[in-house]
Amino acid sequence: MRLCFGDLSMAEQREKTRAGERARAAWQCLREGDDATACALMDAIDPRVALTVRREPAFELAVAELTAFEASAWPLAELLLQQAPADLACAVSLGRMAVPLEQALAEVRASHELELADVSVRAGFGRGHLLEITLGVPGGQGSEHEQNAAENLVRALVGDRVFETWIGAVHVTPAPRGGSLRVLDVNAPRTSLRLHELFDTVAAAVLGVLQGLPERTRAELARTCVTGSVNAVAGDDDARGGDWTLLETEPVEGASSERKDDLVLASTCTPELLRCYLDGSPCASRRFSRVGERFVFVSYQDEERTMSARVARRAALEAALSECVAGDGVVTGVGFGLKTSYVDLALCNLETGLARLVAKLREQGAPARTFIQFFDSELGDEWLSIWPDSRLTEG
Repeated sequence: MRLCFGDLSMAEQREKTRAGERARAAWQCLREGDDATACALMDAIDPRVALTVRREPAFELAVAELTAFEASAWPLAELLLQQAPADLACAVSLGRMAVPLEQALAEVRASHELELADVSVRAGFGRGHLLEITLGVPGGQGSEHEQNAAENLVRALVGDRVFETWIGAVHVTPAPRGGSLRVLDVNAPRTSLRLHELFDTVAAAVLGVLQGLPERTRAELARTCVTGSVNAVAGDDDARGGDWTLLETEPVEGASSERKDDLVLASTCTPELLRCYLDGSPCASRRFSRVGERFVFVSYQDEERTMSARVARRAALEAALSECVAGDGVVTGVGFGLKTSYVDLALCNLETGLARLVAKLREQGAPARTFIQFFDSELGDEWLSIWPDSRLTEG
């Protein structure tokens, strides 16, 4: 369901209004002290969203945490949170913060009847700057039950936002009961971590990625070097610039051109972001920009009959879009699908950048089925149509 961008249809607007009404009913129950009903009402709005309320003597106020279990549900969670009244007398947070180790272990014991205090931990980067965490469970079976418990444990230890943004996968593997003998030499290298080291390890890894990203926006960097126009078909390295990568992909069977599922050829200066998106892995602009850029792409259905005409049309549109966002954005890639062409961009200011793109695409007479979509998983359900009567999806 779209919530944030574009002109919502009547059906989308009704769904948005209904979600808001249900959230206000849930918050009212919470204000009256009926925590169970409040949680049940909120959870019934969407299975991807859950409300947790903790009332403990140590807290001056009750703590209500509204969690989104999938990145695409964050806009919905934000909408539901906005419905909370100011006099709720309850500390409300969007997403759960990281909790202490003993609390996380206790929650897993209660919910999964598993003891994970003695697990070993291995962490490493996979595709798209995503961390993969493996827990070695002493005497474990590698079962789905252990897998679910491990995911919940890691989520609790790092917090919802970090988990959805930076953790690509959590795995479990059987480990010997009692583990091996401890190495007496404290300087000896270790092949695994202890559970209490997980948060600091993830934090250090995230910091390392961010420090490795450019300190300036791609628009600023583009002004310091001449890259010329990008030609994905000719594969001209001089025209593309040294930082661009040419990719060939297989279109999805029955491709509908949503989410680039018909892409066959692309040229990009953000190959890890593109591969991550095409693989269906979690995508977040903040993993690829330390200065707040957001990555979007324009897709339009080609009307030209020949490839040379498609190339010429795309090159002209790329130049127009590059000019219209100059200073606040830059083209980061182009591509051809079976019947669709693509232009990728990095925008420093999402709201003004999108408005400029829509105006320029209309000025250029973009085809009827022209849309702006988002690389970020949390905006995976969002899109903008350039022309009022055109829709990317009916959902």
